[in-house]
Amino acid sequence: MASGGYRLSPISLRLQDRLYINQGGARFVRDSAALPPMLTSTAAVAVGDFTGDGKPDLFVGGRLMPRNYPYPPRSYLLKNDGRGHFTDVTDSVAPELVQPGGMITSAVWIDFDGDGRLDLVTAGEWMPLQFFKNEGTRFRDVTASMGLGPTRGRWYALAAGDFNHDGRPDLVAGNLGLNDTYTTSPERRFGIYASNFTGNQTTDIVYTQTENGRTYPIGSFVAMASKIYTVGLRFRDFTTFSSASLDQMFDRTQLQRALHYEIDTFASLYLQNGGRGTFTAAPLPNLAQIAPIRGIVVHDVDGDGRLDVIVAGNLFDTEPNTPRADAGNGLWLKGDGQGHFAPVPAVASGFLAPRNVTGLALVKMPTGSAVFVANNGDSLSAFTIRRPPR
Repeated sequence: MASGGYRLSPISLRLQDRLYINQGGARFVRDSAALPPMLTSTAAVAVGDFTGDGKPDLFVGGRLMPRNYPYPPRSYLLKNDGRGHFTDVTDSVAPELVQPGGMITSAVWIDFDGDGRLDLVTAGEWMPLQFFKNEGTRFRDVTASMGLGPTRGRWYALAAGDFNHDGRPDLVAGNLGLNDTYTTSPERRFGIYASNFTGNQTTDIVYTQTENGRTYPIGSFVAMASKIYTVGLRFRDFTTFSSASLDQMFDRTQLQRALHYEIDTFASLYLQNGGRGTFTAAPLPNLAQIAPIRGIVVHDVDGDGRLDVIVAGNLFDTEPNTPRADAGNGLWLKGDGQGHFAPVPAVASGFLAPRNVTGLALVKMPTGSAVFVANNGDSLSAFTIRRPPR
């Protein structure tokens, strides 16, 4: 069970993840000695036998640094030693995962290159989709050779399935979507600078848009000056602030010292495995782009032998003066068996998830399967999947 929290101290013992052993009869007991110390705010745990010894190993993805957004924490690769204990082998086996370059929100184990070994794919906020090839004794970041181009985004979910029946695992990746206040493009890149700009031992955040080689802040004069008092001292009126670029607001050394990210795309994607370790990306249908996708379930909903995708997600917690991203109602994307998807609206599918959805899970029930919907600060929702009679 993943543990985390933004308001916790970075050294709080409450950040330690937990492993519960199934004792049967719906009884679980915590094994406090199973995991090594991991004081990381975690959002993603992926189970996979990356050693090939028949025992499930773990990837634990660091989501954020408590009280220090958007600085990324470390992540962990844990080897199952077969005696009820997991050993942290990240430094020796996958050193690039110690600092993955972003805040990981999801991960999947798949053999993306067909060599018989499980590889790792990760997704996260302010980072690209990353592909780590299992070379037997260590993992290597092969993202640049995947053929996808730049994929830095605000990714929230990742799921795998063979959607075109070619025997190779494909991927679906949930992003912020294309219906948000924030937009990005090669001509007007959306980004962020984070640093202690005022010397008060806290991290200040400035969202930016780059245009014609100049970077400008996104946000009002009042909002920025109230958080970063040096901006209020440097600009005495709204007119001069309105046309000022970032390098006119901060010294060059301040910007060089700051953490800086940029976004390539906010589109949620389908990634088709082309073999030999390459993928081709295509945006999901427009109806799947109207809100963030924070949960993905891969399942043959109607029993036609073709994998479908169920997605949902909204984002109620946003920055001041920014509308929340709440247009999502959940969506069934019906697969055609060739890597294409047709959206089925809620009025036809019966799947309605309009709340602050943070995740989806497929659960096998005595009467079939059900999709469970996790709603932040709200009750759990459940939808039974009923296939039409044949």
